[in-house]
Amino acid sequence: MFDLLFHSELWLAVARGIPITIALTTLAMVFGLALGTGVAVLSNSDNPVLSWSGVAFTFSFRAIPLLTLLYFLYYALPTVGVIRHGPLWDVFFRYSFAIAVLGFSLNNAAYLAEVLRGGIKSVTPGQVEACMAVGMSEGMALRRVVLPIAFRNSVMTIGNELVFTLKATSLASAIAVSDVLSNARSYGKIFSDNISPYIAAAVFYLLMVGLIDLALAAIRKRTAM
Repeated sequence: MFDLLFHSELWLAVARGIPITIALTTLAMVFGLALGTGVAVLSNSDNPVLSWSGVAFTFSFRAIPLLTLLYFLYYALPTVGVIRHGPLWDVFFRYSFAIAVLGFSLNNAAYLAEVLRGGIKSVTPGQVEACMAVGMSEGMALRRVVLPIAFRNSVMTIGNELVFTLKATSLASAIAVSDVLSNARSYGKIFSDNISPYIAAAVFYLLMVGLIDLALAAIRKRTAM
């Protein structure tokens, strides 16, 4: 039953999905963090329209299950004529990896926006007033003081979101992305083995998450000094 575990071909086949998994995780975090920062700023705005826009975005993409979002973007959206025949079809929407990046980025943005919204609120009024006192505009104070403090206060939670995203990328196999899980499933079908390939996939996920946890522990130790 476990004979395949001793075949290097199995480990190599599953490992070929690691670059895709890492790339998807990285892009989803980068775009999600960029969009989430903007949404967090909107949510904390004194303008009710902007504030409710940020809240609505956060609620919507946190409420929609990630797999449902991926299915909608991959299967439903291409049936819309303006998408199917639009200029972005050949360069974006026809590629499952691009769709996965979009879906994960939107999902990440919603969760990270909530994290950063709390980080922004952790900045004391006195710190903001000090910025105003030295002649900073609101925008400059936001960029140079408020957001850096918010990121510093939220770094461990962002790290936890990174771990969640890495594990969640396995859902991308449902829309034909050749990640670690997809390669394991394909190998299992070829050799009619539903155990060994998934054990190999689990080992690779354990290693990747372990490396992230080590990095987070180092960051935690450094920030505590």
